[in-house]
Amino acid sequence: MSAPAPSRWRLALFAFALGSLSTLALVGGAYYAINRARQSQLPPPRPRPVYSRAEFSRRVLGKSEEEVIDAVGRPDETSEDDDARYWHFKKRTFDPLTQEKDADVQVVIKGGKVANINY
Repeated sequence: MSAPAPSRWRLALFAFALGSLSTLALVGGAYYAINRARQSQLPPPRPRPVYSRAEFSRRVLGKSEEEVIDAVGRPDETSEDDDARYWHFKKRTFDPLTQEKDADVQVVIKGGKVANINY
C-alpha cells in the first residue's frame, strides 16, 4: 500500500503560512533598509560649545531661566527642592588651570534668577 497523499487543504495552509512569513521578512527588511538610508542623510547634531568658567559665569549669573537657555542651551539634568531649582550642564565648561572639561556644572536658580554656579 502506498502512503496517503496529503490533503489539498493542508498543502494550501502550509503554502499560505510560508508566503506570509516571506512577505513579512521582505517588508521588514525594506523598512530597515529605508530607515538606515534616511539616518545617513540627516546632518550630524551640532556640537555644544564649551565655555571657559569665566565666560559661562558671565553668560548666566543673574539671568532668568529663559536667558540662560538662550545663552548656553538647555540643561542636561534638572532638579529642585523647596529653596531652589538646580540645572546641571555636563561637559560645557573647562577648568582654566588644567584645560580639562568640567564633568558637571550646577547652576542654582532662586527667585527666578541664577544665584550661584558650582563648578
